[in-house]
Amino acid sequence: MTTAVHPVDQILPARAMASLGFQHMLVSYLGAIAVPMIVASALKMTTAQTTMLISTALFTSGIATLLQTVGFWKFGVRLPLMQGVAFSSVAPVIAIGSDPSLGFNGVCGAIIGAGVITMLLAPVIGRLKRFFPPVVSGCTITAVGLSLFPVSFHWFGGGRGAPDFGSPVFFAVGFGVVALILLINRHRSELVRNLAVMIGLLVGGAVAWMLGMGNFDEVSRAPWFTMVTPFAFGMPVFDIGAITTMVIVMVVQMVESMGLFVAVSEIVKRPITEQDATRGLRANGLASAIGGMFAAFPYIAFMENVGLVIVTGVRSRWVVATCGVMLCAVALVPKIGSLFASIPPAALGGAAMVMFGVVVAAGIKTLGRVEYDRNPANLSVVSITLACAMMPVMLPSMLEKLPGFLQPFVHSSVIIACVVSVLLNLLLNGVPARDESEHPIHTDNIQEV
Repeated sequence: MTTAVHPVDQILPARAMASLGFQHMLVSYLGAIAVPMIVASALKMTTAQTTMLISTALFTSGIATLLQTVGFWKFGVRLPLMQGVAFSSVAPVIAIGSDPSLGFNGVCGAIIGAGVITMLLAPVIGRLKRFFPPVVSGCTITAVGLSLFPVSFHWFGGGRGAPDFGSPVFFAVGFGVVALILLINRHRSELVRNLAVMIGLLVGGAVAWMLGMGNFDEVSRAPWFTMVTPFAFGMPVFDIGAITTMVIVMVVQMVESMGLFVAVSEIVKRPITEQDATRGLRANGLASAIGGMFAAFPYIAFMENVGLVIVTGVRSRWVVATCGVMLCAVALVPKIGSLFASIPPAALGGAAMVMFGVVVAAGIKTLGRVEYDRNPANLSVVSITLACAMMPVMLPSMLEKLPGFLQPFVHSSVIIACVVSVLLNLLLNGVPARDESEHPIHTDNIQEV
């Protein structure tokens, strides 16, 4: 008997699930630990506290990923979305944590409170799904990819702050990884092709290490085992002002998440309903509340992993869920995590260039379905949106003097792309009709298994 299963819901063989999940973890690990490292440094935490913060961030990132990919009851958008710490939360977290009357306990209380409030707001924001037609989702996907390029360029050049940044040897390693990924993609075996990014990263990292890039100092200093427990920094402090600040930040993140949900659904060819979007936003709120309990942070989708979904063509949410389980496990063994983090930036840059490039290509493909001849207004939506979205990427200093209440919005290309494209589409094309279908039947790319 055969059953029609959408690629997003496919459960692959155990070997493929493990290897592909591991590949997602390699790609996401550095981004997952970046925010806790920045916050720990800014708040002058001890080495032990920093290690604890990294472990809790990884552990709760794994939980957030499972909530979003596997889902339960009215939680989870059930798409292949890796969840990670939202970079837009760094500034408010540091500001709250720097207040002597609050400290990091105040940060935890603010995130728990804001997470609960955003869960309650999820149905309201979820109703905005109809305002994200292909012209909007295409702009969002393209802006995501373009905004990620500076990250890959910094890695490609040897890492931000490297004394010999831009040295030809870094370019050699980076382009070598790109060439290896392209070569592997011509292999006959589908499994080998799907692991192209991981193989490129590991081989490129090994070559970079042999050339003297990077070191294993952090690996030797990291402990073998650590426990992740709730309220590791003490009981949370609930302050109305801090909670209000975090709610504002997380509402902005909800708008960004809405754009990402629709964008990813376009990429994997599984349209979502308002109910799906609401479940995804509700899962983000729950994950953030759990993060606050474990001394972690608010969570949002990592678009780096979406690039990996496009490169491999494997759209199974269960692969990303496997990555979530691995993150929880690695959080308990900091030495293994430090080994992943020691992959030289040049190798990461080569892999990132491929993945971020295909995100841009996916956005362009979506925009290619938009009608321009019969509706010239769409051309204005695309052109103005992308121009505005590139401001924080190309010239962030021009936005620094804008009012303080706008700062959480204007430093994210994704938020700008979402807001500008939605507003322009409403202004030029009118209000879209609400989709009354609660459970649409998806027929694209259904496979027999």
